[in-house]
Amino acid sequence: MEPSDVTSVSFHGTLVASEQFYCFVTAKLRQIFELLLYSSVYVGGMAFAMAYASCYIQNLPWNLPVAIVLSLVVFSVYNLNRKTDVAEDALNHGKRYSVTSRFGRPLFLAALVAYTGALIIAANAGPASALLAAVPLVSGIIYSVPLFPQFCRYRRLKEIPAIKNIVVAGAWALSFSLLPAFLTGSHPDISSLIVFALIFGYVFIATVLPDIRDREGDASTRVYTIPVILGVERTRIFLTAFNFIMAILIMSLGFSHLSPAVLVVLIISFAYTQICILSIGQSRTDDFLVDVISDGQFLLIGALCFILNSGFLSPARIFFSFPMFPWVI
Repeated sequence: MEPSDVTSVSFHGTLVASEQFYCFVTAKLRQIFELLLYSSVYVGGMAFAMAYASCYIQNLPWNLPVAIVLSLVVFSVYNLNRKTDVAEDALNHGKRYSVTSRFGRPLFLAALVAYTGALIIAANAGPASALLAAVPLVSGIIYSVPLFPQFCRYRRLKEIPAIKNIVVAGAWALSFSLLPAFLTGSHPDISSLIVFALIFGYVFIATVLPDIRDREGDASTRVYTIPVILGVERTRIFLTAFNFIMAILIMSLGFSHLSPAVLVVLIISFAYTQICILSIGQSRTDDFLVDVISDGQFLLIGALCFILNSGFLSPARIFFSFPMFPWVI
């Protein structure tokens, strides 16, 4: 064998080994990402950022227990809800079902421990905080567990069109608007109402978007969600109108009560939501849009609130820094 042949074989072997290593690392990273995503650790992190945004909008002092309680509550409720949605997940979410079924017992125990810890932390601030922390769990049980007799058309509240979306949105809105106030020793005010409306609108839309993705599976199992009833295009129009109405309502309430920085945050949040609404319905990207982009909206909003609160970015300064306003800077 010529030396050049040996060199070629050696190079080829190195290239193959490198490709195998790259594939191995990529596969492991994908597994870690899917575990974080489908175990609800990701949405728990989003809740942490949402708690920060709530404190910022309400002009409350940053309080780590607030974020911990809300993160643990969201992580726990989502994992507990998986136990009642096994059949739906097996049909509509093959990847998520694979992860949650494989780690079912550890995730269930982690969810119980997480909620217990959240209730203990909240209870230290008083019974009102403990009750508010329990709202998502109670709401989840009420709408997920069969409450009606078999002869009824619907066995669970979540099977009634739009009830699931309203109940989940209401539970999130109550917790994220009032718990930060109570846990920081403050009293709810008009800004708490604004946060309630903001979270309610966001969560309502964020729970309808997966229903658009899952409409075929829901229709085959006779689960009559909003997209099953209205269809994709009409649902998109409905969500656009809903987002616009919520934006007008919240901006009207906040115009005289919130700072310009907060108003900028709200505008960005509504724009982000609208982009998600307009993007849903493409089968190739719906999973990523729903599970990562839409669910991660408040990671961006929370980060933006942190930047603004830290003084790194001033909306007024940016606006007036253009050449047409040279005397302001």
